[in-house]
Amino acid sequence: MTKRVLLLVPVLLLAACERQYVPNPDPNHTHADFAVWTDGEKIGFDDPKYMSGVSWDDGSHDEVGEYHDQHLHLHDEIGHVLHRHKPGLTLEAFFESLDYTFPLPIERWTMWVNGAQMEFDLQYVFKDMDQVLLTNSTGSAQVLYEVEQLTDDACRYSKTCPWKGEPPAENCIADPEVPCVAPLEDL
Repeated sequence: MTKRVLLLVPVLLLAACERQYVPNPDPNHTHADFAVWTDGEKIGFDDPKYMSGVSWDDGSHDEVGEYHDQHLHLHDEIGHVLHRHKPGLTLEAFFESLDYTFPLPIERWTMWVNGAQMEFDLQYVFKDMDQVLLTNSTGSAQVLYEVEQLTDDACRYSKTCPWKGEPPAENCIADPEVPCVAPLEDL
């Protein structure tokens, strides 16, 4: 009996430390991890030309003149977390705001969302904390590698994984008809 109890103690301690996701305090401010790979090379969306909301002080982000699109953008030199401040916006709208076009032929492209292959669809509206891969790679080993390279940082920006710490400060720019929800501690 004593041996069984000693064996269960580490299992119970691990279960007690299990990380629990919490609800997004602002469902109108959602995030997704994403990557675009073309011909086996990852596109560097951390390039300053793609960034919005770059501020060198911690007091301001996403101000007028600091973004490509006020409701759909990247910022803070993080090129793998897509920010959306208005429901219903598509991947196509995001890439258009960056003036990024996919190399042809478009029929060669595939899309993976949360590890599952989907039809390549730039009309896709991502869900909070999705992991989205857009690729024209054809080999299964290469595509598997690309899927495995997707990050899981979106939850930090959505404040749903508190163990990852607080995200950088952002101003709340949202559609006036669907305003951002300020957390109670900010009121």
